[in-house]
Amino acid sequence: MRRLWGLVVCVGMLAACSSPAPEPRPSETPPMGWNSWNSGIPLTEKAVEDTVDAMVSSGMRDAGYRYVNLDAGWAAPTRDANGDLRADPVRFPHGIAAVAAYAHDRGMLLGIYHSPFNQGCGQDPRIGGAGHEEADARTFAAWGVDYLKYDWCRMDAGHSDQVKYFAAMRDALRASGRHIRYSINPNSSGDTDAGTEYDWSHIADVSRDAMDLVPAWGDKELWAAGLAGVSQAFAAAGPSAPHDGPRHVNDPDMLVVGIGWSQFVRGHPTMALGPQRPDLTDVEQRAHFSLWAMLAAPLLAGNDVRTMDEDTRTILTNRDVIAVDQDPLVLQGLPLLADPRIIVKPLVDGSVAVALFNSDAVPVAIHTDAHAVGLSGSQCFTVRDLWQHSEATTKGDVAETVPAHGVAMLRVSRCR
Repeated sequence: MRRLWGLVVCVGMLAACSSPAPEPRPSETPPMGWNSWNSGIPLTEKAVEDTVDAMVSSGMRDAGYRYVNLDAGWAAPTRDANGDLRADPVRFPHGIAAVAAYAHDRGMLLGIYHSPFNQGCGQDPRIGGAGHEEADARTFAAWGVDYLKYDWCRMDAGHSDQVKYFAAMRDALRASGRHIRYSINPNSSGDTDAGTEYDWSHIADVSRDAMDLVPAWGDKELWAAGLAGVSQAFAAAGPSAPHDGPRHVNDPDMLVVGIGWSQFVRGHPTMALGPQRPDLTDVEQRAHFSLWAMLAAPLLAGNDVRTMDEDTRTILTNRDVIAVDQDPLVLQGLPLLADPRIIVKPLVDGSVAVALFNSDAVPVAIHTDAHAVGLSGSQCFTVRDLWQHSEATTKGDVAETVPAHGVAMLRVSRCR
């Protein structure tokens, strides 16, 4: 990893790490759904409707995945005669409102992508939202949009300017008459640490805290190129932990479960991705999903769900792991001071999620105990393995041999 988390904690202090936003917003668990960007699929009305159908038929919707988010590529390159945004008429011949209605009729929600500047992020700068915030928010509300990803997309990244433009869209969305969940990315700029250097919890519902994630474990060359592998994005997320809570969610980027390296390269021909890298193994993909759940991160699938295999579907719909991510406390798990391989996330029912994370290239035995992870006052504890879906009792010891680049994910509670 490029850097270790700068924030470690004694478990008894974890509850103090949540910093609620000063402005009232609904309490919400991390968003779950799908985003089109990582898949690289052609973004069309038919593709989105087929994705909605696949999320329903695969069990993703019933597992909690509700948002279907259109990333860059949905919009026409210019505004209409009234200065309003419009969908690409070839890709979306019936418009975004029709797609939103299709999703809503099937118990799903629709998200959309926008930027104040659109400089280098896949949409035309002529439709940038700067100065059009109120009109664009009204348009999104009229279409029935439920989620907005607002990407900075400009090299100049003065903090005061970022606050100004991100807050302008926040205010416009709140005045639109529709609840639209608001996600921002300050990192798509000359300051790739903007998401962790500042507290965005008073600006947005969700904010990015890492560079763009790609389907690789991570290496120095990748990081130097401004991209993150799974292990690197996880490590970078630590300093944002105090800003997590029911009114603000930290976002280490969309999931790359079920996406091969070559597939990603083909779907993103304009990205400088460098040499071929190994695909994430099954162990690494389970680790990725586990770590994002421990971060209380958005679970936004990025694979082509229309064609995913059963192994990918099984990972994405693991309800034991999802329950950790969706815990109402929305606390980001943190490493223990004594052993940062042990990550602990308190849960609302008094139990704790424990991830034993082996970032090494060889199997490692990792050991802790119930007292170290914040549980005491009992001589009997239940340990549930969230991937094996099995339970055992212990007097306090918690130990696993964890495979290379793997995570043993457990839920530990006092015996009843």
